Amino acid sequence: MSFNVVDLFAKGGAFMWPLLVLSLVSCAIIVERIVFFTKHRYRVGRSLDELREANGHPQVLESDANPLLGVGRLFIMASAEGEEHCRNVTERESSRWINRHERGLRILSVIGSISPLVGLLGTVWGMVKAFAQISALGDKVTPADFAGGIWTGLLTTVAGLLVAIPAVTMCRLFEGRIDKLVHDFNEVASHLHEWFFSRKVEP
Repeated sequence: MSFNVVDLFAKGGAFMWPLLVLSLVSCAIIVERIVFFTKHRYRVGRSLDELREANGHPQVLESDANPLLGVGRLFIMASAEGEEHCRNVTERESSRWINRHERGLRILSVIGSISPLVGLLGTVWGMVKAFAQISALGDKVTPADFAGGIWTGLLTTVAGLLVAIPAVTMCRLFEGRIDKLVHDFNEVASHLHEWFFSRKVEP
């Protein structure tokens, strides 16, 4: 028996269409997030070196693609207003960057959760159709009469899992990257507070 994707999709019935929509949305979010995270790559050590070299001149920092430099730049600009103001500015800017990194992940998580359920619903519906056919045929029923309905229903479960597995996997990977970003924000903020407020900055 040969398996053609188009034929399998058609055999799966109406429940394959919502799964197709979920898969397209999932792929779009994953690709967009990969591009975003690739564009905003950074290294903590190099970022700290650049902040130290700025030495009170934040205008020299290129902060559009590096979230650590973005937070550090605002910290340096606000350093004359005092430690408490710098802390507030840093927290607000860090929150903005984290929100930008989290964009779309909630939808991706929802897709990973509901795709298997949609597939299971399609399977249950296929079983219902199969047993309805058994009831209609009565004593004349043969395994071949209802095997098609069961096979069709199981296709939706497979499709649901194929949508959910990449969605959940990539969502967890992106969340791990965000957890690291939060840690790196805290590390940079700690260094900046030490440089500007725990000891005098060298001219």
